[in-house]
Amino acid sequence: MQSSIATSAAVRVVPRRRVGVLAAAARTLALTMVLLFSAGAQADPAKAEQIMQVVGNQRSVLDTHMFYVNLHLDSGNVTEAQYSLLLAHSEAVSLGYQLAQLGNELRDSRAQGQYNDLQALERAIQHGDVARNRMRMIQSYLMTLQMERPPSAITRMLLDSQFQSFNLSMQQLRQAMDQA
Repeated sequence: MQSSIATSAAVRVVPRRRVGVLAAAARTLALTMVLLFSAGAQADPAKAEQIMQVVGNQRSVLDTHMFYVNLHLDSGNVTEAQYSLLLAHSEAVSLGYQLAQLGNELRDSRAQGQYNDLQALERAIQHGDVARNRMRMIQSYLMTLQMERPPSAITRMLLDSQFQSFNLSMQQLRQAMDQA
């Protein structure tokens, strides 16, 4: 008889433990939901501004590399130009990544309703996408210049036109972000 008492006592304890586990799981789920939808989980427009500052700094570095690319190519020193092209390409890839991050932040701001002017924010997203695509083209032309022997003047002109288009897109992006 003692074995049946021990068994029934064990059976009664197990459901209580399960109820405790279920209650703890429910509390954890509720806490998780609160944290997910709290203000701390929202987008941060200041983050987009920080990314724009990083993009500006990286653009300055890219311009420096491009200065040396053009200097070396104009002087006929293709070997030195190749090294500068490699550095410029690396910086362009990093810049493209930052522009993608910026687009994500702007989209998060839109989703969270953190804007003053929705149309301006939409324009900022659009100009950011265009700038990122221009940077992809710049990356392609830099890669092409690395592979060409000798680097062609036509590719250099196409690269220069992409930089000009990129500059225009970045100006439009900045203006739209200021209005948003």
